[in-house]
Amino acid sequence: MKINKLGDLFDINFKKIRHKELLRFFRLCLKYHSRLFDDDFFQMNFSTPERFLNFIRKFKDNIYFILLGKDEKFAGFFYLYETRKVPKGFFDSKVTFCICRPYWGFGSYAIAKKGLKFLFEDMKVRKLSVEIVGENSYAWKLINKLNFEWEATLQKECFKNNKAENLYIFTKFNPAI
Repeated sequence: MKINKLGDLFDINFKKIRHKELLRFFRLCLKYHSRLFDDDFFQMNFSTPERFLNFIRKFKDNIYFILLGKDEKFAGFFYLYETRKVPKGFFDSKVTFCICRPYWGFGSYAIAKKGLKFLFEDMKVRKLSVEIVGENSYAWKLINKLNFEWEATLQKECFKNNKAENLYIFTKFNPAI
């Protein structure tokens, strides 16, 4: 993956993954898995075609490519889950961003910030929640920079590297509402 970081980050787009693009999506996830996921997430969702199909069944209507630059370089994807409608045409949702490692630190903030704008303005999200497994200091810094607020801690809710970890939930409300 060749990166022209600064140029790419001026033109960030989000494109809903269509059914005909699922094979391309699966191939991209396999190709970039070491740059996209921690091992636990990959094993649980993408390590076999059956696991990938289970992932797609759960999130198929809410998966978006993250594309950079005019040539639309694949920089990751995000998916919405546990969505529920709320009054006035809005909805509440949880989101997971899977951003390729070459953009961590430098580009993840720009991608996430533009992603929030897309979700709040175009998708009409009222309340957005993110979850962090364990003591991931980089994720905490990013969530703080994006002005999410801590909502809850679920003690030893998840496993990471065969170790029980806390699950931290953060939320942000659409500033236009």
